[in-house]
Amino acid sequence: MTFLEVPFREKDQAKSLGARWDAVSKRWYVPEALSDKLDDFQKWLPQSNAHAESNDVTSNVTTNVNIDKQSLNLAFEPYSSNENKEQKGAKLSVVLSKVQANLRQGFPGGVWVVAEIANINTRRGHVYLELSETNDSGQAVANCRAMIWQSQANRLLERFNLETGSELAIGQKVLFLAEINFHEQYGFSLVIQDLDPSYTLGELEQKLNKIRKSLIQKGIYQQNKSHYLPLDFFRIAVIAPPQAAGLGDFRADADELQQLGLCEFTYFYSSFQGESVENEMLEAISAVKSLHQTNPFDALVVIRGGGAKLDLNSLNIESIAETLCLIELPVLAGIGHERDNTILDEVAHSRFDTPSKVIGFIKSQIIQQAKNAQTNWTHIEQSSRIQVQNLHYKINKLNHDITQNSLGCVYRWQKRIEPIHYEISRLSESKISRVSNLIDTLHQTINSEVKRKVDLIENEVNQLQQTISQEAKRTLSTQKQQIIQWIAFILSSGPKSQLNRGFSLVKNSNGEPITSAQEAIKQPIIEVEFSDGIIEAEVVKNQKIKQVN
Repeated sequence: MTFLEVPFREKDQAKSLGARWDAVSKRWYVPEALSDKLDDFQKWLPQSNAHAESNDVTSNVTTNVNIDKQSLNLAFEPYSSNENKEQKGAKLSVVLSKVQANLRQGFPGGVWVVAEIANINTRRGHVYLELSETNDSGQAVANCRAMIWQSQANRLLERFNLETGSELAIGQKVLFLAEINFHEQYGFSLVIQDLDPSYTLGELEQKLNKIRKSLIQKGIYQQNKSHYLPLDFFRIAVIAPPQAAGLGDFRADADELQQLGLCEFTYFYSSFQGESVENEMLEAISAVKSLHQTNPFDALVVIRGGGAKLDLNSLNIESIAETLCLIELPVLAGIGHERDNTILDEVAHSRFDTPSKVIGFIKSQIIQQAKNAQTNWTHIEQSSRIQVQNLHYKINKLNHDITQNSLGCVYRWQKRIEPIHYEISRLSESKISRVSNLIDTLHQTINSEVKRKVDLIENEVNQLQQTISQEAKRTLSTQKQQIIQWIAFILSSGPKSQLNRGFSLVKNSNGEPITSAQEAIKQPIIEVEFSDGIIEAEVVKNQKIKQVN
């Protein structure tokens, strides 16, 4: 390690040549990787004495630490204080300084590192990251802090954004060149000097290939393409992120088609990036399948609109792709990338670059079918007119032929019918004369027979009338006598008659009849009516009631 004497105004020049800043000694130095290019730093090299002194200090630190061992030997000999008392151990700053020195010697230059971004934030132009590494089961096996200083941040982030189409984000796997940094107060960290965007894009393609191979092995990769794509569309299901610009472009034409009654669009919403993509997308597809069972759709449209290239990674999910492969509908994909690819584009029945092209295709199909229908209607109309003209001519000819033939037939049949008509008239008159005579004879016979029977019935009716009259008089007389007896009986059964026979009538103080001993014993005073008068009696309540059998 060669230290430099760099004035503040020349620090950017030294940094551009590869010089690095040592936060401990507060000096610039030449990394070991550039030790053969010291001539580039000639004007900042210190004098020979100072250089030697610097190397002596470095060599002294190096000799105190054995970097070939698995762990640092931090044991120090005890030293005496001013009070001549022995004290064991070393100060923390000294130990951490030695750790820092060993790390610099073990990693003299930058190291290419692969890690996943767990967190990222920006403060005062500096970019601070939390990096992690996970195993196949998703458990974290390594974590550390990293930073991109403001002087490097704009250049690195702009290049990464330009080549990948996306900014650095949580969850991305990145390859970067970093310097090992260890500070006594802030601990271990990595200072990122460069980023390799091609590695991040390669990870995306690797994931895409893995999903593609899995679908091919299951035999469903091309399944959606086997569905019949209708020549005309009447009902279409659409899955899109809410409030997306691509959805607005799509609906500009779709709403017009729906208002004209040409095609019905049903919209289902889902996120197209972020952690909730898988659940929301599968729920939307499930809703489409449910409605398709009751009222079938002609196609399913999946659209998103423009976006960053790395955002496509959120759509490369095997469960979503498998569900679209198996759905009983042709899928039209308009994710919004002309040059890039997602697994949804691959498994869809038809792929379009943008949502506008999807609705453009649907609209063109509807228009083309309308034009075909109009052309067919014109052909049918022209053919019908020709057929009508031909049939009109044939009908006129047939009408003329029928008229001529019917007149001849009528004349011939008239000649043949006249003798038959005469014979029928003659025979009919003879038959009518015989039947008329027979009817007259029958009429006379019926009249005489009816008159005889009427006379017999009339005699029987007269006899019955006399019998009924006599019987009615006898019955009336009997009933009259019976009624007279009933009236006499009723008159003899009145209360007065009963009192005259020796009976008495018991009443309460209100003059109401008392009909039982139980009821009488409840009254303090009762009235007893005889034929010649009424007396009052006091009821003795302690007397027992005797039952009369």
